[in-house]
This record gives sequence, C-alpha cells and structure tokens, in this order.
Amino acid sequence: IPTMPSIYYIERNGIKYAYQSTSKRVPGKKSPVTEKIYLGKVDPETGNIIPKENRTPPKEEYVKDYGSVAILDKVQDDLGLFEDLKACFPDIAEKIMAAAISQCLEATPFSDIEYIIDGSTIAEIYKLRGNLSSATMSELSKELGQRLSSMDHFFTQRVKRSVDGKLILDLTSVSSYSDMKGYSEWGHNRDGEDLRQTGIALVTDGRGIPMVFSMLPGSIADSTVLESTVEYLEDLGCSGRFVMDRGFENAHNVNSLLQRNVLFTMPSNIREEPIKKLLTRAASDMKSSEAFRFHEGNTYKVAEYEVGVVSVDGKDEYIVEVPRNHKDSAAINSRFATSRKFRAFVVFDPKKASNDLDAVMEMVSDIELKYENTKPRDPAKVYSKLPAFVRRYVDYSVDEEGFMHIERKQNSFTFADNRAGYFVMFASEGTAWEQMMSSYDVRDWVEKAFDVYKTDLDGSRSRTGNPDSARGRLFIKFIAMIMRIEVQNILRDHDKETLRTKNRKDSVNGKTVDELFRTLSTVSAIGFKGNWRLSHISKGAREAFRLFGLDEPKSGRISLS
Repeated sequence: IPTMPSIYYIERNGIKYAYQSTSKRVPGKKSPVTEKIYLGKVDPETGNIIPKENRTPPKEEYVKDYGSVAILDKVQDDLGLFEDLKACFPDIAEKIMAAAISQCLEATPFSDIEYIIDGSTIAEIYKLRGNLSSATMSELSKELGQRLSSMDHFFTQRVKRSVDGKLILDLTSVSSYSDMKGYSEWGHNRDGEDLRQTGIALVTDGRGIPMVFSMLPGSIADSTVLESTVEYLEDLGCSGRFVMDRGFENAHNVNSLLQRNVLFTMPSNIREEPIKKLLTRAASDMKSSEAFRFHEGNTYKVAEYEVGVVSVDGKDEYIVEVPRNHKDSAAINSRFATSRKFRAFVVFDPKKASNDLDAVMEMVSDIELKYENTKPRDPAKVYSKLPAFVRRYVDYSVDEEGFMHIERKQNSFTFADNRAGYFVMFASEGTAWEQMMSSYDVRDWVEKAFDVYKTDLDGSRSRTGNPDSARGRLFIKFIAMIMRIEVQNILRDHDKETLRTKNRKDSVNGKTVDELFRTLSTVSAIGFKGNWRLSHISKGAREAFRLFGLDEPKSGRISLS
C-alpha cells in the first residue's frame, strides 16, 4: 500500500528542483520502494513550482481532402460498386476502390496514385492497409488483369443492376507505344496518331453508366466485333435492346442479330442499293399526312418499310419488295417473302436538312473566297490538297492568263439537296417509331463515356508492354468512369430539374464534375489516426452534399471509419 506522497527539494547550482516522493511496499521485497517524480523548478520569488515542460512533441496533424471523397463514396454506395468488388475481388477490393476514387479525383499516372491517396481520406474511409506505391500499383494492375473470371463475374453483377433494358455498344482505341504482345496493332488510328492501337469495346446502359468492357486487338474493325461481343454479353446474362452506331451496320451483322433474336437499333450507312431505293420511294410516301411524327419537341416525316436479308453466293445482302412491273419482280419478291425481316425507318428532319446544306455551302463558300481568281504556282497541287469532302462539290479550271476558278459540281449539289435532312434507321421487327427514336436518343452516352475515359481520365495512351497490366489499369479506370459519369448525370439532372420547375438556382447549378470537386476540396478533415475534425463548410459544399443525398456536414469532430 503506497504512503501519502510528499514533496522534497534539491538545490543544484543555485536552482531549486521539486520532486514528489511516494513510498510503497512491493511483494517479495522486505523494504519499501520509493518512487520519485520530477515536478519542476521552484520560482525563487514566489516559491511556487513551475511545472516541467512536456518534452514529448505534440502529435502532428494532417489536412486531407474529405468533401470529394465523401461524395464519391456515396455515389459508389448507391451504385453498389464496392459491394460488387468485394464479392468478386474479396482480397483486393479496397485497393481497387481506393485507386479508382483517386483516378476519379485526378487522372494522374498510376505511379502517382499514392500521393492523391495520402492527401485525401480515401485510406481512412476504406481502411486501406499499406500504401499504393508505384510498385504496388504495378503488381495490382498485373494481378487484376489476370483475373478474367473475376472480371466476368463483376460485369455480370453490373448487368444485373441495370434496369432500363438498353445496351449501348461502341468501340474506341487507345494508342500504345508498344505492341503489347499482339494487342496493339497498326491500323486506322482514331486519334490521328502515328502509333499502334488497342481496341476497347464498351457497353453502357441507357444513362451511359458503363457495364462491360473488352480489350481487343487494335486492327479489328467495328463490323467484325459485333457477333463476338453479343455472344460474350449473352454469356454474361445481358439481355435488352442493343443500340449501335453506323460502324456496325452491314447485312452480315444484321442477319447475325436476327438469327439470335436480338432486339436492336442502328443507323444505316445507305450504301446498299436496296436501301437507296427506299429513299426514292419515301419521297413520294412522305406526302401523306400520316407521315408526320413528333418526338421530343421536333417534327419529322417518316416512312416505314420491311427489309429482308438473304444469302447470295455465301454473302448476306439486303432485299426489299418491289412493284409487280419491276424487272424480275416475281423472283425478287419470292426471295423477299422467305427472308429474315427487320424494320427500316426513312426519316426526314427539316432542321437537319437546313444544317446539312449550311455545312456544304459554308465549306464551298470558304474555298471560293480563298482560291477564286487567284494565281497559284501549281493549281493542280492546290486542288489535290483540298479535303476529299470538299473536292466532292467543287472542281477547278485555269484560264489563259493562269488564274484559277472554282466551279461547283452540279450533280453533287443536286445529290446533296435531295439527301439533305434524310437518315435511315434499322430496328428489329416489332419496333415502333417512338421506341426506335427513344432508344437511339441515348446513343451519344457511350460517346460521352469514351470522352470521359480519354479526356477526364487520361486514357489516351498506354505505356505498358504487358496486356495483363493494361487490362488491369483499364479496369481501374472503368470503375472510375462509372463514378464520374454518375456524378455527371446527377449534375445534369439537377440542371434540368431547375429549368423545368423554375426553382431558384443554387451554387451547384451549371458546374462541371471538376468544378464540383474544386468546391468540395474546401471541406477538409484535420487530425491524425482516429482523431479527426472537419474544417469550415462553405454554402456551396453544403448544397452539394444535399444534392447527393448526404446530411449537411458540420465543422467539428467526425468519424472516418
């Protein structure tokens, strides 16, 4: 039992020091043990004890980005992203999620991801063990890219969460500095760069949220990818209406979709003769009052036809029914009757007609202004360097004095005038006009997804020579793309709702994703380990939190776990 403590003093070199002494008995020892505690110096004037200074330095505090991470955590939670990652990649889900949020905030090289995480609360919120150093990210990317079955499982989970029944498919390419063991090949480079490229097939839902991607050799054309992609998506459990661009349109692909009973919508290239004939027929059929349609505030004229696909000498071709007075009508109509059928919508858009002719005339007028009555050294060379689209509408001549004159091509202008405003849409049998237009309205979302990937997420070039690492990096960017597009959608819907209801604008209206993140970057978590507090919360940050369904943050202590 310890005795009451007593205070005693020791003087050294004219300075008096105070100590506290406590005596207590310790089992196994005969004599009591004295414990001494240094209290501090004695003030020579007042006799008071000046407490000793604490020589242990105070804990260092850190300032970390909290606002943007909290929003993205809410977005991924609403989408079930982390839940699906944990189900498919239980041992590395936290690392994937942390890396993806880092990329969503700032599209740095993968070697710099650790610095974004260090400056944010990502590690605290996702209980990340260790750091995502450059070496760790290299290992993670490669390991992730090798887990193809787990990726397929993840894609299946994402497909199950889609509810709108639209599958929007498109291709893009990523330039590469290496051949990536055959995945990067020379071919038409969509970015106009003198580099090999790797193809990426991406499928989104009707809101542009990516569901599935596939990495392909860069030389594969759009038209040859469709069949294998549809088969792959069917294996993943994808079902719904496929919406594609005209790069996928040819008789073979359409026949393949019909054979599989796949619902589809795609624009026609209007290259095949039977489809050109429909345009001619439509000009007459559109004179009926029944041809007028109204969609999303715009007026169109529409003629609907049935088109078939037949095989001729092993090659698929389109076929349409012809009038009885047409040459070989009996044979043609007999083949048409037994063919697989789909719907073709020939559409005339008055606004598009004006825009089409404006584009032609603006281009021609520029050329006439620039070269008419000029005297270039080599007129033929000047003309040959004009874009092919320009040469389609103008020719040139040179007079006796060497002056160049621009001459319009009559047939080309007649063709442009006749075709202006027209487009042809293909759709599976049973598709109504409104259904076809509504499904194609969302077509540009996959383009926007690619734009987010290439622009916002720096997906323009690959610097790895390993296809597994490239696939793993693409997967992490794929997760980041899902979150970033959902943020984009929420901001867009908020702007539309404000315009529709004429509500008062708030500070979030009109912001881009990056502008939103800059506003949220003012909300910081300050502290260390489990002891965190929030900085001052601005009005803009409070309104952003409300928009994304979060409680308004308040300055003061907060738990990040």
